[in-house]
Amino acid sequence: MMPNRLNEHYIQAAIYCRLSKEDEKKGESGSIETQKEMISDFVKSKGWNIYKIYVDDGFSGLHSSSRPAFQELLSDAEERKFDIVITKDLSRLGRNYIETGTYIEDFFPRLGIRYIALNDGVDTLHDNNEIVPFKNVLNEFYSRDVSKKVKSGYLTRAKQGKFTGCLAPFGYMKDEDDPHVLVPDPDTAWIIEKIFELAAQGYGVQAIRTQFIKERIETPTWWNRQKGLRNCVTKWEKKRPEDGRFIWDESTIKEIIESPVYIGHMASHKVKYKFKIGLIGDRPRDEWIVVKDTHEPIVSDELYERANMKLKSRKRSFKTGELSIFAGLVKCPDCGKALNIGRNNSKKQERIMTCNTYRRYGKDFCSQHRIFYDDLYNVILDDIRKNAENVSLDEDKILKAILKNARDSEDNEKIELEENIEEMSKRYKTLESKVERLYDDWTEERISEMNFQKILEKTQKEQTALYKKIKSLEEIYESYENDDIREHDVKKWINLIEKYRDVEELDRTMLNELIERIYVYEKEVDEEGEVTQVVEIFYNFIGNNSEVVLNYDC
Repeated sequence: MMPNRLNEHYIQAAIYCRLSKEDEKKGESGSIETQKEMISDFVKSKGWNIYKIYVDDGFSGLHSSSRPAFQELLSDAEERKFDIVITKDLSRLGRNYIETGTYIEDFFPRLGIRYIALNDGVDTLHDNNEIVPFKNVLNEFYSRDVSKKVKSGYLTRAKQGKFTGCLAPFGYMKDEDDPHVLVPDPDTAWIIEKIFELAAQGYGVQAIRTQFIKERIETPTWWNRQKGLRNCVTKWEKKRPEDGRFIWDESTIKEIIESPVYIGHMASHKVKYKFKIGLIGDRPRDEWIVVKDTHEPIVSDELYERANMKLKSRKRSFKTGELSIFAGLVKCPDCGKALNIGRNNSKKQERIMTCNTYRRYGKDFCSQHRIFYDDLYNVILDDIRKNAENVSLDEDKILKAILKNARDSEDNEKIELEENIEEMSKRYKTLESKVERLYDDWTEERISEMNFQKILEKTQKEQTALYKKIKSLEEIYESYENDDIREHDVKKWINLIEKYRDVEELDRTMLNELIERIYVYEKEVDEEGEVTQVVEIFYNFIGNNSEVVLNYDC
């Protein structure tokens, strides 16, 4: 319900102003200041109070979730902090006709909030708003038309062999006189040459990565940061501040070797884009727009062909051709990567499973988590049989025990979720205040427009990411409240496990039907020299149900 005001002088009005970059170019909506002045004068003429002015400057009207000030307005609306929302026209509220219609016809009315679009004569207090849906559709058509024109311009430049990206490929930089032309970057082109030379010598992607770590060659992310092009930090830089900048991503090296840009050919149109959704995936290589000889190459055609031929020749299946029945299920609890199957060097050629991170990167990145395939096989088979037998003996007792363990575990998880949500919410509010101060600094000319846009973009990206994380955690928290669903899941697991009481052999179908994941921990040695290893089994529907300890001879 609308807050109960004694008279119109106590009515609180929220003013929302928005200006996208395209609107500014077209001169379509007037400046933010013009919008503020127009709406403020209207509010004052009515004798109402201005609760707050919400401003999204430089934001498209297509996606409300990416507009921080609008998200703040919606949050304040839910708390009934004002009575009226006013915009200059409908397009300022948004250009997505479905979203905009939902706010006007459902969200605001449900909260008892009146909406006014001044120039369009829209006022939800009256019943003369039949034209609103049509205006919203026209506003979206405008954005769709702009999108088509932008895409058309992009395709034209791409077919002309012009560079159309925001950031030049690593090893190149944009020409100072023409940003659509690439020139070799003297600081980083040598790294590209080294990648191709190593690949041509038979080094695989992982071997090149290891060599770069050894030689302490910085990653593209680090170089972009040094040049002021990006402010991103890799996951390895966060985990290992002392040497993370030398740890390359394998996919980056592979993309460099396969890219024709390094032999002077411009490749564009490599991703798929959909209106209102954005990037939806990569295009097949045969759909790329490739224009030859558009800029100075860094490597020769011969070196490029040799490197790519060697790279393709390294793609082969596992030596034995076998596929482990545990594929995709057995994980390292420390790094989260899979345990891969191999064979030891003994005469028996026994199958062994080892952490993939350790196998590829060495002991500095993770430990072995080594376990014999047959030992793991027997552990899982015995545990399935044991659970099935226990269920057959006393199903009700097992049901109650699993539910109690699940509730105890969830109580701890809920406490942790609450703490994370509270911490993220505080950070989100801090960023909101930062945006307000930043805007004030810009309007008072205490900060340049370039720096304003750069800081604003970074802040809003963090806000958007935080908002999504908070919503995700809140959904997880709410899912814990439904005991009926939890009991239903446990009963499904009981019915499933009962089928395998007399199982003699494991197979891939059975394991994937029963098990979500398996954690194999590193071996531990106690004071008496006894060696043990923990295997943790997470079953589908009920989560962690079994923890098996293997004992080894000293």
